[in-house]
Parts: sequence; C-alpha cells; structure tokens
Amino acid sequence: MTSNVVIVSGGQVEGLAELVGQSQQGKKVIGVDRGALRLIDAGLDCHVAIGDFDSISSKELEKINDCVETVIILPAEKDMTDTEAALDYVVKYYPDAQIKMIGLLGGRLDHLMSNLWIAYHPSYQQLLAQITIVDSRNSLSYYRPGRYHILKEKDKKYLSLVGMTAVKKLVIKDAKYPLTGHDFSFPIALVSNEFLGEQMTFSFEEGLIALIQSND
Repeated sequence: MTSNVVIVSGGQVEGLAELVGQSQQGKKVIGVDRGALRLIDAGLDCHVAIGDFDSISSKELEKINDCVETVIILPAEKDMTDTEAALDYVVKYYPDAQIKMIGLLGGRLDHLMSNLWIAYHPSYQQLLAQITIVDSRNSLSYYRPGRYHILKEKDKKYLSLVGMTAVKKLVIKDAKYPLTGHDFSFPIALVSNEFLGEQMTFSFEEGLIALIQSND
C-alpha cells in the first residue's frame, strides 16, 4: 500500500535528497518532466516520470526511459500543466496518500502561480488536505475551516497564514501575534508571525488558508 507520494517538478532545488527523504516501503516518487532527470542524477528513486519532456534532450529522455519503470509522455500542447498531470495520476492510483511536492516554488512566476492555484482546482479538492509543498526554506499546507494544532518545524523560524479567500472568525493562539475571531473580507497575507513554543493553534469558520513555515 502506498501511503506517501513525492512529486518532484523541474524547478531547481537545494538539498533534493534531504527533501525527498530516505527510501521507505509504501513511498512512490514521481518525477515531473526535468524533475525525473534531477532525481536520477542525484541517485534517487524515481518510480514514475510524467511530462512532455520538451525541455530535455533526446539523450536525456533515453536516460529517463532506461532508469524509470513507468514513463508517461504527454503532448507539448495540452490543457493542463505537467504538474497537474502528475496530480491526476495520484488521484487515479494513490488517492489516500500524503503528498509532498518539491520544485514548485522557484523559476517562472507563471509556473509558481499555477502551482499554488491547485488549491482552487475542482479535480484536486479531495487531495488538498494531503498536500505539502516544500523547498529547502519553506513548507506550505492548505487548510479548510476547522481547528488545528501545528507543530513547529525545527529548521523554520517564521509562521505565516495566508488567506486564499476571505476568512471569517480567524483565531491564532500560542504565536507572537495572536488573533481572536477576526474577519477578513479579502485574501490577506499574515506573514512573519512566530511560534511562542513548539506548537500553536489556529481556527477559522469560513475560507481557505495556506499555512507557511519558513526561514531566511
């Protein structure tokens, strides 16, 4: 049974091996376009490669075909991004897995916005609570209304709650800058907060929030 999926997109990433983590039973690693090549070159597992591969040479594509068990080649002109195609694959084969997404936060601004906007895509609503987007300095998770206890990541200093929509009755506790039942009529970025200890709590009644832990 696959309980964890790691999706590595084509963006340049520091510390890829550490982010992907050690090989473990029940984990599938999906390389998206050049992300598959980055995994191979780093000596890491890549179980599935998905993309149009228009940014790599024929020799590099041959290398991917030699090293990866399942290779899915998409047309260059299509109505979805390669990353969305990878998520479609997860929806089909691993809908209950926890999903770590790497290589989404750097590079082109349009790619960055497209990657963050998966939060609004109807096809991925069932996965949203299972997704964490990470790089060497940031981790981002999405939250629907509810009450949550968040543990501080040991290598992160800052805590930011970014409203992806208007938000109602937002409460923040055990943080440097608390809130008590505040409403925001527009998507607001509450950035550079900090944990007071090893755990904080937040809750809200309406909206969608991206919680980010980060360091400089």
